[in-house]
Amino acid sequence: MKIRIYLLAVFLFFVCLSLVHAQEYGKIRAMQQRADHVIKLKNDFVSQVLTSYTIPHERNAQGTVVRIYNDGQWLAVTAIEIVPVLNEAPDKHQQVAAHELLFYTAQGMLDLVSELTVR
Repeated sequence: MKIRIYLLAVFLFFVCLSLVHAQEYGKIRAMQQRADHVIKLKNDFVSQVLTSYTIPHERNAQGTVVRIYNDGQWLAVTAIEIVPVLNEAPDKHQQVAAHELLFYTAQGMLDLVSELTVR
């Protein structure tokens, strides 16, 4: 009788362990999908801002801006920062009024301010 209880306990342990593993895998997958969505939103926003300024640009297969055309030459973008510009509302809460986009290249930095919002 003790052996049956022991075997049942071991069996339940492995079943529960596999269920926990499946739940964790599901959480990781959901987080990865959310991260991919956020990256797509960021890339689309950056492209929208450049288009609104009529700055020619190139994107890679993932949608990331990799080159911009400035001062008669194509510049490779090494990094992009998006910094929210905040205004204080009358109720003392801060609200995003615009975004400052900083494009880093080997030749310097391009600084743009846009009132477009990330959607």
